[in-house]
Amino acid sequence: MQETTLKILYHIPYPTGTGADRWIYNGWRDAFVDLGHDFHELTAFDDLLQTAKKTKPDIFITWINLVNFEKESKNLVHLREKGVKIFMGIWWPMPPSLKDAEEHLLRYPLVDIYFGEREPEGMYDFEERFKAKYHVIPNAANRKHHFPGEHKEKYAYDIVYLGGKLPKKKWFFDNVLTPLRKKYKVGVFGPYWTFKDNFYRLLVKIFKKIHFRAGVNFFNKIRIQIPDDEENNLYTSAKICLNYHEREPDGSQPHYIINQRAFKIPACGGFQLCDKTPAMQNYFSNDEVATASATEAQEWLKLIDYYITNAKEREIIRQNGINRAIANHTYHNRVEQVIHLYSKITANATNS
Repeated sequence: MQETTLKILYHIPYPTGTGADRWIYNGWRDAFVDLGHDFHELTAFDDLLQTAKKTKPDIFITWINLVNFEKESKNLVHLREKGVKIFMGIWWPMPPSLKDAEEHLLRYPLVDIYFGEREPEGMYDFEERFKAKYHVIPNAANRKHHFPGEHKEKYAYDIVYLGGKLPKKKWFFDNVLTPLRKKYKVGVFGPYWTFKDNFYRLLVKIFKKIHFRAGVNFFNKIRIQIPDDEENNLYTSAKICLNYHEREPDGSQPHYIINQRAFKIPACGGFQLCDKTPAMQNYFSNDEVATASATEAQEWLKLIDYYITNAKEREIIRQNGINRAIANHTYHNRVEQVIHLYSKITANATNS
């Protein structure tokens, strides 16, 4: 039974956006609320101290790229003095655009817990520089929406890709997705793929600049092609669900994470074929996800041909993936990790 109700303030500038930050926010919110905690948001239209005074959070979850450190450093110090625990998601290595953030973080006591999606390999220099522990809190599936769905004829594709048309996935789009569309029934959904979507995106950018919240929310809403409560039906109905991580032209993956799609696809009942990344083995075994080389197009195409015609093997991997994702990789699991960290640092503060 829930013993302590925590109050969470979560930093999400535009909760109705079409980027990964929206789906991540939804996952955290739905899990915290389902577990009996109070959950509040800090948007681009809100003031940090006023919102904190109103909501009285125990935990403030923010991200390094969202904070105006010149303006907010003193406010973060103030919140910590009031007992609020600051969880800050970070990027590492920090790009030049975050140089100011790095300087403030080194100068002032602003953060209780540093965390991120990035795997721990390569984070030792961060810990040395900041004299702080880094915690991996991976992406996950949302129990409210990500569970095996119903077979729907409108989603009965041979192959599905749900994701934005991002520059760092160009190799995958050109060498895998485009050839497949000539041979199979392929469904492609997500932002930036059409002129109309990019026009709506431009309108959203304009409305953000003039702080017109209703306009931002309206056009973001109509940009969503697959509603939250239909995503599981999409992945369940397709034979193969493709996943690919952002990469440099040479195929390397400096932003060393496992994306949210890697957890959503199996949780929704989909068979996942994903680019090979060493970190995947930390979350799924070889009989829970199918993988292909990040830069070998023929390997992708041959595997797809193979799995399209081998439904039994597809089903074994699909079912194993479902079991693993639902047992270990939902935002309920991640919330438990946050609460454990919160309890630990709170106990340490009490005993010191």
